[in-house]
Amino acid sequence: MISTIHAPEILTNSSQKSINDIKGKGKAKVKETESITIIDDKGDELFYRNYKDEQTDLEYMMKLVEQELSEPYNVYTFRYFLIDWPHLAFLVFPSSISKEPIATIICKQDSHRGKTNRGYIAMLSVDRAWRRRGIASKLIKVAIDEMIRRGVHEVVLETEFDNAPSLALYDRLGFLREKRLHRFYSNGKDAFRLILPLETDPPPPFETDEEAEQGRWSVGAGSEPGPGMELGVINEEGPLRYFEETDVNMGDTPKLPPRPLDDWGMYT
Repeated sequence: MISTIHAPEILTNSSQKSINDIKGKGKAKVKETESITIIDDKGDELFYRNYKDEQTDLEYMMKLVEQELSEPYNVYTFRYFLIDWPHLAFLVFPSSISKEPIATIICKQDSHRGKTNRGYIAMLSVDRAWRRRGIASKLIKVAIDEMIRRGVHEVVLETEFDNAPSLALYDRLGFLREKRLHRFYSNGKDAFRLILPLETDPPPPFETDEEAEQGRWSVGAGSEPGPGMELGVINEEGPLRYFEETDVNMGDTPKLPPRPLDDWGMYT
């Protein structure tokens, strides 16, 4: 069970941590496909493809992600996503023959108790030398397009409340700051939960506010709803609280209508 899978932030560079013990242990492998061309904001041709397998990709993905994480991730965290949702993990390369990626995104998609189908962006990392080229936003679009193809109604993520570059990126893409989560990370920092609602046909099943909250906890953590969130479970002191009353409505956050499926455009 995973309890600390959070912070899909804009990350940079590679770490030096050795992961020689992970090679050859994973079972996940998706059908091999050719790399697809994308053009970054400087006009350079880049290539992206799905995750293949541990031997080919995992070491590079971990190096990209580990450098500036606010939460410690180990190989089992990566396997949790890559074994069950390899089709929602993508890598970007500077050439069609390069083996070392310059960016990666890792996601999942699930529904809680058969209700709203939610996608979750777990990790997003772009090498520092390749920042400010629109790569992160294009990777997000690639992942969300695949989620849409698989019936997603809403995309969720969390990021540190003071991660200005990350918040600016997701703001541009239409994500809403749905809730501030107090002391969400192991370092004691708060997080914003961000949500991108999508206009779908048919629309998602009806959910109460409580069911929606449970579903967002479930898809975000990859395990169970947060403390005190389970229906009917109340201890002697009441449910454990991770929010303040003022966070139910984010105040200045505009409650925009759902975004139509064909209204993505080109990201910056």
